[in-house]
Amino acid sequence: MNYQDFQILVNSNRKIRASSQQGEVSGELCLDMDRTRHTLKLINHGVNDGELLKGLGYELYQALFPHEINARFQATIAGAQANNHNVRLRLIFESPQLAALPWEFLYNKQTNTFLGNNTQTALSRYIDVPLQKRDIKAASLPLKVLLVISSPSNLVKLDVAGEEKLIRAALDKYIEAGKIELDVLHKADIRNINQKLREKPYNIFHFIGHGEFKDNKGYIVLVDGDGRANLLDDERFANFFLGNNNLGLVILNSCQGATVSSNQVFAGTAPNLVQKGIPAVVAMQYHILDSTAKLFADEFYRTLAQGYPVDAAIQTTRNAISMEMGLDRRDFATPVLYMRAKRMFGKSKKAQVTIFCQ
Repeated sequence: MNYQDFQILVNSNRKIRASSQQGEVSGELCLDMDRTRHTLKLINHGVNDGELLKGLGYELYQALFPHEINARFQATIAGAQANNHNVRLRLIFESPQLAALPWEFLYNKQTNTFLGNNTQTALSRYIDVPLQKRDIKAASLPLKVLLVISSPSNLVKLDVAGEEKLIRAALDKYIEAGKIELDVLHKADIRNINQKLREKPYNIFHFIGHGEFKDNKGYIVLVDGDGRANLLDDERFANFFLGNNNLGLVILNSCQGATVSSNQVFAGTAPNLVQKGIPAVVAMQYHILDSTAKLFADEFYRTLAQGYPVDAAIQTTRNAISMEMGLDRRDFATPVLYMRAKRMFGKSKKAQVTIFCQ
């Protein structure tokens, strides 16, 4: 699967720099934040309205793709299609306020498509960090997956058994073929997770459970010794993976795992994991229904196990959710992919984001 990259960086002054194989072009992001906030409140309350979502997506598209940048983007798409390639759209935001917006709703009115579920355009968030960049390369088979299930006795029960069943069904033939090893941890306390991560060089860490975002911090809900809820903030949760160079992907199938603070760009579980060194993190920016969570797991793992890059797998998964749940619901834009930025500015570089089962 071949890609042509189109990277957009929006700095803290809302100046846009877009880079592709054709060079760089610049512009300025103009967005009516008051009107946007009103729409976001409706979406956050779960209003199902296709025209509302398209309206927001079109406003975001116009802001991010002013005239010259849009022309260059369309030229990149045309060039990619002529060579039977896809386009990888990489978004970097220096402003925490802009980073907090749901860019997965980007909507092109001319083609009547949401960019977040267009399988010919892989849309991902990139985090620019000062640490040495790690490319996501194909891991040695078998691919090692750790599924961590947290179901505290004092919180609303999730259908974790159903989701585990779907994941096993999606991976069954790959497990039988020796291409994937799946381990499941049902008692998700700190000690057990640390022990499992020491036992084997896992490539994927998949968390199923509750998540929260409050007081400008993301929290993952584990269990304590009595099986009750134990909230770990984003920094403590990220410490599970310090120094782990085998792990290429963390999946947070929990409520609000992708929500970021409007005040601190790394306040939020997913961005914090990327900041600490995880190459790719998939998380949810809205509350997710059990039915959508199971659909996500089924589609994503089936696609990933077939050898798709992680960003392409997310696109096909969002598209599948849109077909099953409808384009009038926010569900399809709920999964967010964060990756570590590899700057393209100054000269063109071919991104390496092949992941796992090739």
